Amino acid sequence: MNKLWQWGMHWICRARRGMARFRAASFWGFLLFFCWSGMSISGRVDIRMLSLFLALCASTLLAAGWDIMQEGQTKRGKAFVRYIPPAAACILIWGGLQLMAVKDYVVMAGLGMVTAFMSMNLYVVSRNYRSGLFPHLFLGALQAAGVSILSMAALSLCLAAVDAMLISLPWYWWSMAAACSICIIGWNWFLASVPEADMPLRVPLSLKRLCQRVLFPVYGLYLLILYVYIGKFLWLGTMPSGTMNWFGTLALLGYVLFYFLLGETEEMKGKSFFLYTGLALFPVVAVQLLGVYIRYEAYGLTTLRYLSMICTVFGLVALFQGMRRKSIRNLWLLASALALLVTITPANAIDVPVKNQKGRLYAALKYANMLQGGRIVEGKPGEHTRQQIQSAWQYIRQSPAVYADREVKVLAESPVLAQLGAEDSAKQIRVIHADSVTIKAKGAFAVTWFEEPVASDGTLTVQGPKGKETFSVSSFTKQVLQEVCDGRRPNMEYMPRPGCRLLFLEITFQGGRAVLVRGMLAE
Repeated sequence: MNKLWQWGMHWICRARRGMARFRAASFWGFLLFFCWSGMSISGRVDIRMLSLFLALCASTLLAAGWDIMQEGQTKRGKAFVRYIPPAAACILIWGGLQLMAVKDYVVMAGLGMVTAFMSMNLYVVSRNYRSGLFPHLFLGALQAAGVSILSMAALSLCLAAVDAMLISLPWYWWSMAAACSICIIGWNWFLASVPEADMPLRVPLSLKRLCQRVLFPVYGLYLLILYVYIGKFLWLGTMPSGTMNWFGTLALLGYVLFYFLLGETEEMKGKSFFLYTGLALFPVVAVQLLGVYIRYEAYGLTTLRYLSMICTVFGLVALFQGMRRKSIRNLWLLASALALLVTITPANAIDVPVKNQKGRLYAALKYANMLQGGRIVEGKPGEHTRQQIQSAWQYIRQSPAVYADREVKVLAESPVLAQLGAEDSAKQIRVIHADSVTIKAKGAFAVTWFEEPVASDGTLTVQGPKGKETFSVSSFTKQVLQEVCDGRRPNMEYMPRPGCRLLFLEITFQGGRAVLVRGMLAE
């Protein structure tokens, strides 16, 4: 108990050190907690509240960077000045985000702002006087995440005890516990991990050992697996699949992380680790880009594919920087620019893929003579052209751009394309399974397994203990399909009459109609 008390006091004292050193950043962390709690209590996650939350996140990061820069200066201005830049940024970002009428665009722009502010902080700080700060911040972020999780678990346990034994608590108490753990405890723990202005910035020994003894060997094994995959498709004479895309991107980002953590240490500067590792990544990147090109030619551009390309661009720039042993400082500026590019500019991660899919759709419609005078008319496209039209139209109609672009909305609501989609869906087969292969037949005196087709009139004939029996299951199977489409857990038990139960293990649908069922008859 004494040890637990000491750990608790250590957490509190460390959080207090963070509050004392970075008062503005700590203050904005408290505001973020109140905003999170207010959203939880009111249950409102509209654009206004979401914009405020994201604006506070960005302003909190800006306040932290401003405090770090002010700490290194011998001459400081008045204390209240440190609150002005974050407050101005919060007002501007909040107002700008509310101009977007679609929630997905608000989230995208807000996350872009947060990422850009974080990268700009690191760029400005490293440019001024503290170039080796990132390893300390990385280790502090890992520790803060662990402390936040432990705090969240402890507070949740206390709330569960109160809810079970004293009074019933609404759900938002747990959300407020998470907000307190992250925005107050975890955030101030992270701030306390920032080294003092006059401290030498050496890579922490624990982080160096973690990289050299754990992460480097795992990374080498990961590269070996990628090389085995490259050898496999070269041996078989096949082309790389889209699966390689994200694995190649992760290999590049792993190199970037190692370079950011250890690239500026003296012992690593004298070695050729980053040069040889960069050379080993070239075949992986080449195969990854080939796979991306194949998927792009077949299915066009999607949001995830577009983001993967941006990450690959950043990874390649960092790769060349690492091989030439250049400073990582300018990479933070590039990261900030790319984050803003794909979130708040016309080249964002929603509009660019939609524009590409519109081009694919119009090209396929024109090839099938279904585009006349700017209007979409009925036609009979070939199988390959039909698949291209369907894949492009399905992506467009599911995109958030439907609510922001009138042309996209017209395409998504086109009755001709909808009819083409209905014809295509009539050929699709969908199988719905029970939650478990173990079916409960408690209370039945006879059980008969069956696997039978469903007739076109929705009837099912089963060989039971009393002979053949016919049941009408049309309405029941439609209900099962509707429950799955609504995201609910389907009820796979049907009672056609008292004392008789049909327990379905698997139902196969084609074109919205049940065609085959498997299960058992319990009587």
